Amino acid sequence: MRIVFCLLLVSFITSCVTKALWRGTGYDEEIKQFFVGSDGRYIVFVARDYHYVFTDNSKLLQQILSLKQSGVLSLNTKETYLNLKSNNDVKGHLVLEGEFDLLPREDMIKLQSMGFNPDREYRIVIKIPLIGRRYAARYLGQGSIPNENIYKIRIYYSDPSLIKGVGKAAVTPVAVTLDAVILIGKVVILPFKLFPVY
Repeated sequence: MRIVFCLLLVSFITSCVTKALWRGTGYDEEIKQFFVGSDGRYIVFVARDYHYVFTDNSKLLQQILSLKQSGVLSLNTKETYLNLKSNNDVKGHLVLEGEFDLLPREDMIKLQSMGFNPDREYRIVIKIPLIGRRYAARYLGQGSIPNENIYKIRIYYSDPSLIKGVGKAAVTPVAVTLDAVILIGKVVILPFKLFPVY
């Protein structure tokens, strides 16, 4: 019995330490714009000093953006986060939420078919996993797309050297113009706007 208790205690402590390493140190990144690829594969977060480029082979975000709802689902900036590793790889979740009963019936059916169901308070929470890379932003010039909202997303890291300079990150493959966002030879033409929940 004592051995089992010790094992459980060690497991709990390890879990807490791991969480503390990731969640203990971080900074708030101001995201000026979001873009999703026309094929639903690429997602781009545009900030002042960095661009965060993700690949979403599941195309989950594209399915969410195709819903008929307007303004019901919002970006939860407190729950959305990224973990930053020493090689500038990033991993985290984009969290959307809203009142389920305010959604059009078609959207309710589609979300439930995708495995998203309302909680006891009849709110729906959608977590979209993100895996990608952080790049140093280059000067976008006067043709860059103006931002209407600033979204603050928490970036956690375990290596303090990650925030000391932009130079260690590769230059972004993203170029923003008035007409489109060019990403790795593909045109990302669908900017998406979400009302932030603070």
